[in-house]
Amino acid sequence: MATRQKLILFFLVLMMGVIMFFPFYWMTVSSFRTNPEIFSTKINLIPRSLTIKNYYDLITTTNFLRWIFNSLIVALSTTILGLFFSTLAGFAFAKYEFWAKNIFLLLVFVMISVPRFVTIIPVFKIMSDLTLTNTYFALILPFAVNPFAVFLMRQYIKTIPDDLLDSARIDGVNELQIVLHIIIPLIKPALGAAGMFIFMMSWNDYLFPLIMMNDEKMMLFTVGLASLKTLYIVEYGMIMAGSLLSTFPLIMGFLLLQKQFIAGLTEGAIKQ
Repeated sequence: MATRQKLILFFLVLMMGVIMFFPFYWMTVSSFRTNPEIFSTKINLIPRSLTIKNYYDLITTTNFLRWIFNSLIVALSTTILGLFFSTLAGFAFAKYEFWAKNIFLLLVFVMISVPRFVTIIPVFKIMSDLTLTNTYFALILPFAVNPFAVFLMRQYIKTIPDDLLDSARIDGVNELQIVLHIIIPLIKPALGAAGMFIFMMSWNDYLFPLIMMNDEKMMLFTVGLASLKTLYIVEYGMIMAGSLLSTFPLIMGFLLLQKQFIAGLTEGAIKQ
């Protein structure tokens, strides 16, 4: 009976894996197809002919490489600033007692529940008044602090013993050094999870870049690929090629941060 249950579970997991992987496979295959084959009424899981014309046209006839560069600058800057300021805020909420602390913490919870698109108009007005539209700052500064990351850091830092920090203060270590040399090494798993969350949100963002950037050279790849779809023609092959290439930074980021997740699980098991 146990063997039968394992076979059923294996089959269900296999089916779920196929269902989740199939869109990625279809995107990959379509990026090497010609437009007539993409629009063909026959469903061919294996393309009859392979071509790299979509990739060549994407790189030579558009500013795709500049779009990817813009996205990397914005996503990496947002991630670094988000982790830094969120760690400082989480440290303050976890280890300090100050006036209206609970009120500010409640505001953090409220900010987590508010959808990002609700803030588009006020953020655009502020960036416009500061003449920061069509610059990287318009997409970096509004998200330099991530409410979810603040909450995550606060919860993780709260588990660090106060005696460890007090002993460092007795040795003459200031608060910033405590954060840099004690807190950050102890919360690497949380930093990995929060960093991936912030990077993915910034990398996949479409609405804010669409509003803030109207110069083609300053577009992010999400807006740039969407511009390939016009009223009279849709370059599906180029869109699929660009979509496939844009997944590589996310895959690389996951592979690099995977060790942090494993370290977090192992650390939790050892503490138990």
